Amino acid sequence: MRQISFVLLLGPLLAFSAPSVCRAQTPAHSGFWVAGELGYGSVTLDSNVSSRSHGGFAMGFEGGYAFNPVFSVGLRLGGCTLEASNLNDPSRGESLSQFFAIVRVYPWRGQRIFLRGGAGSLRYTNNRPLEFGGSGTGFFLGAGFEFPVSKRFRIAPVLDFTSGKLDDVDNALATIRDRSCKLITFGISLKFS
Repeated sequence: MRQISFVLLLGPLLAFSAPSVCRAQTPAHSGFWVAGELGYGSVTLDSNVSSRSHGGFAMGFEGGYAFNPVFSVGLRLGGCTLEASNLNDPSRGESLSQFFAIVRVYPWRGQRIFLRGGAGSLRYTNNRPLEFGGSGTGFFLGAGFEFPVSKRFRIAPVLDFTSGKLDDVDNALATIRDRSCKLITFGISLKFS
């Protein structure tokens, strides 16, 4: 709950402080772009049986096409590793991955703040015995603020919130219903356009 409050507080703060602070270079680019990001993610997994939170390394890749300096569409592949896999121990490994169609918008002309969001598929992997992975659908919303490094490269701190539903587990070992996940990530993005 504290993490969601942080997201709800930081979003408006970025939105209202950006126009007065940064009347600088607009990301005036149309055409193809790619971006990669690294950071930290906190995942909350809920079901009718349990609720737990984990944190770990988050990474993402995006690519798309900017139709004009304000609006672009693309694809996002990302996620969060909660426990690293181990080839010598197949019972280790837990992660949440996402594959989304996205929209990226620069809502104020002449500003470097951007908002992004999208929807698509989620996949939860858990290799521990008697624990179950799954897949489902979800959405994400995020924001960032770009700093130009060169004419074509920009670096940006980004904050994202992902929410989704996972399929139920119903087998001889367990019946788990109402599975959902929430992921909050903070990272640094490097964009080339």
